[in-house]
Amino acid sequence: MITAACVGGLLLGAAGCTAAPKSAPPSPTSTVVPIFASDEEALAAATEAYANYLRVHDEFWAEDGSSEGEYMSLSTGSAHDGDAKSIEEWRANGWRAVGITTFDSIQLQSVELEDGAQQIRTYLCLDVSQGDVIDSEGLSVAKPDRPLRMPLEVEFEATSSTSVDLKISRSEVWSGENFC
Repeated sequence: MITAACVGGLLLGAAGCTAAPKSAPPSPTSTVVPIFASDEEALAAATEAYANYLRVHDEFWAEDGSSEGEYMSLSTGSAHDGDAKSIEEWRANGWRAVGITTFDSIQLQSVELEDGAQQIRTYLCLDVSQGDVIDSEGLSVAKPDRPLRMPLEVEFEATSSTSVDLKISRSEVWSGENFC
């Protein structure tokens, strides 16, 4: 997981870089063909993938955990690791969720081919105002002053070089100005 501090450090470190010598050979061109024909198509796929992720997320946390396999199949990378850690913590505390989680204001940040995989980065507003976290007694354990709408930067990764199925690979609270 890359934190805002790491990104800032990388950006600061890159500011002192110099251009490659003119005699350097050109970079090889990618032979990987983009999966999505347009940014609009990529954004639509990301929107659908995130809506599905939240639907399965809400079902999983509200029930007895029988859909854990389906829930965990929708993420990869640091997002997958974060989901696994949350499951462990919630089970240890006897917590479950009630209500629904929604999102809006999704915007495309970038669509890139990286290491042969298509990656889509978005900004979106996560809305947890219609849900709660309860303990085994049915009492809320959510902090009353928690933010109910959060700006996120969410990254998606195609499951293969030919598939439009996307998995959540990274999800972090946006450290810039709150756009929600």
